[in-house]
Amino acid sequence: MKLLKNRIFLSVLCLVLAAGVSFLLLPRFYENKSATVIVLRAVEDIPAGTEITDKYLESVEVGGFGLPEGVINDKTLIVGKVVQTAIAKGDYFFPQKLGSFVADELLDRIVKNNQRLVTISVPSIAAGLSSHLQVGDIVTIAVFMQKASSGQDSSPQVILYPELHSLEVYSVENARTQDTAEVREQLSNGQSTTGDPVPKAITLIATEAQAQKLIEAEYTGKLHLIFEKRGVSHEQ
Repeated sequence: MKLLKNRIFLSVLCLVLAAGVSFLLLPRFYENKSATVIVLRAVEDIPAGTEITDKYLESVEVGGFGLPEGVINDKTLIVGKVVQTAIAKGDYFFPQKLGSFVADELLDRIVKNNQRLVTISVPSIAAGLSSHLQVGDIVTIAVFMQKASSGQDSSPQVILYPELHSLEVYSVENARTQDTAEVREQLSNGQSTTGDPVPKAITLIATEAQAQKLIEAEYTGKLHLIFEKRGVSHEQ
């Protein structure tokens, strides 16, 4: 009799639990599953490097169940950003796909200012300021001419062209095209390195006219750098 009562009790308990699941939990589950939210999607394919404007966005209503985490639905966090990896039509927007620059802050600034990058060779240790030159430094380029132009004094001379004052250093590399700053850091940390901290090639940020003058000067004389000041990137 006791066993029979236990079986009846257990059966009643199972029926009550089943009813609770059916009438309380399942409706909520399907209610959440059918709930919809408004999200922002790409209205067309957006190539990497594109600055996003309103024309690339569309608002659509989708089911909230299973929506990927991290989707950006705030338009103010999307418009004005630059696409870092291509976004296909219908894709959602995620933080890792968006950034503030096309390449990096410095390159974006160079492009915006319609400037150029031009690399010059360093003929000697002294000409490249030994191992003291750093990215962001402001320099003047002096041109050593072995012989002056015809009709003038034939003795060697140093020319300081007005166009070649206050040029910003973009990169400094050794004979192996290694970043000299990285080599210096390795040496200061006691690490073994085959690199040399002495510059052999220096890339400068210049206008088109300055770039033209630099190329002309390199092929007609020897270039020598004169340090002016440590750049903004080092002062901040």
